[in-house]
Amino acid sequence: MKSGATTLRSTWKRFDFLSFLPIVRGGPTDKLLLFLAISLGAFGLVMVYSASYIYSQEKFGDGLYYFNRHIVFLSLGFLCMVAFRFVDYRVWQRVALPLFGATLFLLALTLVPGIQHRAGGASRWLNIGGFSLQPVEFAKIGLVMVLARMLAAEKIDYARWTTGFFHFLWPAVALVALCMLQPDFGSSALVISTTALLLYLGGVHRRFLITSVLAVLPFLAIAMIVAPYRRARLLTFLDPWADPQGAGFQIVQSFIAFYRGGLFGVGLGNSRAKIFYLPEAHNDFILSVVGEELGFVGFGLLSLAFLILVFRGIRAAAKADTRFASLLGAGLIALLGLEVFWNAAIVLGLFPTKGMNMPFISSGGSSIVCALTAVGILLNISAQGRRDLR
Repeated sequence: MKSGATTLRSTWKRFDFLSFLPIVRGGPTDKLLLFLAISLGAFGLVMVYSASYIYSQEKFGDGLYYFNRHIVFLSLGFLCMVAFRFVDYRVWQRVALPLFGATLFLLALTLVPGIQHRAGGASRWLNIGGFSLQPVEFAKIGLVMVLARMLAAEKIDYARWTTGFFHFLWPAVALVALCMLQPDFGSSALVISTTALLLYLGGVHRRFLITSVLAVLPFLAIAMIVAPYRRARLLTFLDPWADPQGAGFQIVQSFIAFYRGGLFGVGLGNSRAKIFYLPEAHNDFILSVVGEELGFVGFGLLSLAFLILVFRGIRAAAKADTRFASLLGAGLIALLGLEVFWNAAIVLGLFPTKGMNMPFISSGGSSIVCALTAVGILLNISAQGRRDLR
């Protein structure tokens, strides 16, 4: 006869609701990738506190306003990372299209008066329960899922323009169109860059990609010149010192912050730039505060951490056991890597000024949640990868 304990265990297995969920543990977790994500999140929390305390105290009468909000979203992001680590990545191949459609719907809602939240002349957010949601962050992940699903399909004729190139463009075109209506030129450029890289990795012929880039460049140039605020940003990028108290104020203050930081920085919490000199010090330009307080050494170590994170993501994609997983991992790490590079280039004056968060570091709920969610998916892909490449 079976013992009572054995009978109880067998009965529990029959009714265990977890057995109906797509949960896969796989192999061992990529501890280095996990450690980097946790460390970067914790470092970002410290820097948000340092960069936002005085500004929060003056604006809201609570120096911990942005810090407390960041704790909430960081905690939610870590929960998402853990949850997505154990969700079988194959699920995203099945639900990619409806998920992407849902994110596009949320993105379209940012254009509806009464629901949208406008800031800086753009309507990129939705007000939900006192918090601002930025749908484009979720739409980027949805875009990668859809493209990975399409590129992983069998019997693709890459030699033809229709089946080997144009067929893959509609998700990016739809997303860019909604972004430009907000307007959000930075996210549009990021979407285009990520799509081009993923199509190249997926096997699309280079001649298609090069031809399309050459065809799009004139339209991008016209879009930058026609809009007065974009034209002003371009002129400021070319010569920020021409108007250091006006259009060039933000980037000039970023330069000064890095100059003051020198080799070892002025010390954590001692930045002057964050004291109303540098707009968005806790958000888009938080790297300037890092450079001032921790110096070239601190900035270099942070850059190294991001570089290792990208390589671990590439490793996870390279050892994936399916084509879809490989493309999904490559797209997610490309998205994170391009955001890091783009933000760093902006604060260093290498790109024109444009609102874009630094993943894991900047204050911003949607950004931190999506970055950690992407890491969770990468961890799942890595855990189920080929053992001969572990």
